[in-house]
Amino acid sequence: MSFTKSKFAISVADVALRPKDGKPCVLLIGRSNVGKSTLINALTGQKIAFASKKAGKTKLLNYFLIDERFYLVDAPGYGSTDFATKDTMHFSKMMEEYLPLQEVKAVALLLDLRRPMGEDDLAFLRYLQGSGKKLLIILTKVDKMNQSEKAKAKAELAKAGITTYLSSDLSKVNTNKIAELIASSAK
Repeated sequence: MSFTKSKFAISVADVALRPKDGKPCVLLIGRSNVGKSTLINALTGQKIAFASKKAGKTKLLNYFLIDERFYLVDAPGYGSTDFATKDTMHFSKMMEEYLPLQEVKAVALLLDLRRPMGEDDLAFLRYLQGSGKKLLIILTKVDKMNQSEKAKAKAELAKAGITTYLSSDLSKVNTNKIAELIASSAK
């Protein structure tokens, strides 16, 4: 799986408008500004997802067709944005409708390792664990931390029960590992 034959397919505000071609989907999800778009661009080797420094820019489910085999789906970020209450309700409804779909094979939860997990992160993690979907944990922004900070943050993850994860420092080695895991989860 190369991820090089990748393209933006469609953005939908309503789950009912999603592609219905039967291709499997892997959902990328995380807090606002966690690095979902940056990871998509690193995986595909193209700038096909809009990466913004301002949190809360993604409002729709954005579908990226990967090697004509499956969709990588970029979800809106959860958590603090300028319109948190309205966006939180929309996000919750979207996830309740989207996660049970048969074509959703896995969920990749991106966590910014620099930020401690809050109660909403833990609640959402438990929700995803109970969804019946394969759950992949990907740590982002690891390259912005020193070894001591990483060790402390990973100890906090272990306290939350997160012991299996991949690190996304955008190096080719780690990006390839993430691509392989996502591709194998799309089956």
